Amino acid sequence: MQKLNLLLLILIFPILSACNIILADNTGNPPTPTPTLLPPLARQIDISDNAIYVPIPINPPSFNAYVNDTGYEEMIGELVFGALAELEPHGRYYPELAVEVPTLENGGLSEDGLTVTWRLRPGIVWSDGEPFTARDVVFTWEALRESGIYTPGIDLITEIETLDKYTLIIHYSEFYPNYRLQFGGEGIGIFPAHQCGALNNMLYWDCNAEPVSLGPFVLAEWEAGERLVFNPNPNYWVPDRPLAEQLIFEIEADEERRARDVALGSSHLDMWVEEPYLTDLDEDEAVLVLATDPARFILRLVPNLTAPGVAARPNPIVADLTVRQAIRHAINVPQLVEEVFAGHAKPAHTELTRNGCQLTPYTYNPDTARALLTRAGWIDQDDDGVRECHGCANAAEGTPLLFESYHYAEFGDSLAQMHRQVELMLYDVGIDMRPKPVEGYDLWDTWENEGVEMRGEFHLNLWDDGYFGIDPTDYLYNRYDPRAIPTQNDPLAGFNIMRYRNPELAKLFDQLYTPLPDETRNKIYCQIALILYRDLPDIPLVALPEYYAINPRLQGISPHIYDTITWNAADWHLLPQE
Repeated sequence: MQKLNLLLLILIFPILSACNIILADNTGNPPTPTPTLLPPLARQIDISDNAIYVPIPINPPSFNAYVNDTGYEEMIGELVFGALAELEPHGRYYPELAVEVPTLENGGLSEDGLTVTWRLRPGIVWSDGEPFTARDVVFTWEALRESGIYTPGIDLITEIETLDKYTLIIHYSEFYPNYRLQFGGEGIGIFPAHQCGALNNMLYWDCNAEPVSLGPFVLAEWEAGERLVFNPNPNYWVPDRPLAEQLIFEIEADEERRARDVALGSSHLDMWVEEPYLTDLDEDEAVLVLATDPARFILRLVPNLTAPGVAARPNPIVADLTVRQAIRHAINVPQLVEEVFAGHAKPAHTELTRNGCQLTPYTYNPDTARALLTRAGWIDQDDDGVRECHGCANAAEGTPLLFESYHYAEFGDSLAQMHRQVELMLYDVGIDMRPKPVEGYDLWDTWENEGVEMRGEFHLNLWDDGYFGIDPTDYLYNRYDPRAIPTQNDPLAGFNIMRYRNPELAKLFDQLYTPLPDETRNKIYCQIALILYRDLPDIPLVALPEYYAINPRLQGISPHIYDTITWNAADWHLLPQE
């Protein structure tokens, strides 16, 4: 893997240097190209000999990530829609369409956190020559509101005040911790007020399929089910960008063919590669495999701390912290990484690593697990291999240490295989956990539709989750705050389906929902990480990076978890053919 790490440094360095063109210029403005009016969308266009080819498995539903969620609308939307601010690979905010990112320190964020002032770069124009102004930001917000489309924090905006064409003040009803990515982040951007359509009709806008561009490329051709072709935007506001002559996204559903084409050099990027092709490509000297670091998604065991269907009673087995600690010590996570994921995963102990929180890892120690279970009153007196309750905290005397554990079938064979291995590891210490696949929509459905987790009809589940961006406040609140436990009277309270109650967390979240310097916020995140590590309301096991295979001719690419792969497509380019 040394080859991979060295290449990452080689690839990322010029990208971050290119970002500095934007980052460093907070007081001046880059020269703006003279507006050029583009012809109507062509149906037959010239294909460049130096086009970058990227196969994707499905036809993107649109360019609008507010109304779709496949990941591919985010990828192509990033090519044409700009954002006020974004995150770069190391989790640092940088201004894009704004002159600077508002903070407490620079006065852009008010002391009470209820107003955020954005100053836009003047002189930027859309690809059709129309100027970009504060009106476009207001239009985007009003369209989301009028069309009834939810995006995080949008319901907290009470007004967007425009002081002039390039200055706007966003007023909030309460502090929104992720305000910096209110109009930015993964696939989210600003829409042109002059082109899209009626405010209450976002689902059917023309610009969802034929966008006017503020990004580095313009859509030149879209043959549904075949390909999308992008040419450089002649009005792009960043000097000397984009570097690529053309981007072509070809629709190719066959995963094996996508892997083969990047190995042969007929395509240049294969995204989200999985086994068995991942190992094959990683061993191919003609291909470079890059992994996101840190990983975004964490596979975890999720216990229900109350009795299934009876929230007033503790779970007879997993409500006991000692039992949860025993489960964690009984699981050989490095073995799961190697045998289930062929080494293409990492042990996980907290999902707050990216916020600088470091914890002492749990160790695999079945003897420790057995001792903990015995201490908790679970003893195998009849020598049948499964422990029974003999003085345990929450179960009736003689109750066997046996329960079902769900995993969602859509994930695929690797999750089922992992669940089976966990079953064997737990059985080795006297726990009879029985894996059972269920459909994700049954597991995660609403209270009204009798969702398994919302109604607490389970003992233990296995699935993956993770938060976008660098500020996990909303994510952590919805998962762990005692006020986020769904009930029949308040089924939308949150996603604390573990029914985990720790009043100390409520106090910490109250602090996080006030304006704080980033350093202070991170200290609170790490306090939360330590509490979760000790309490084990869920049990992190494996972190799953995203993997990308690239042809070595493709330069400038820098995958990361904070944005879609095309976040810096303006820097992509091909080396000359040898």
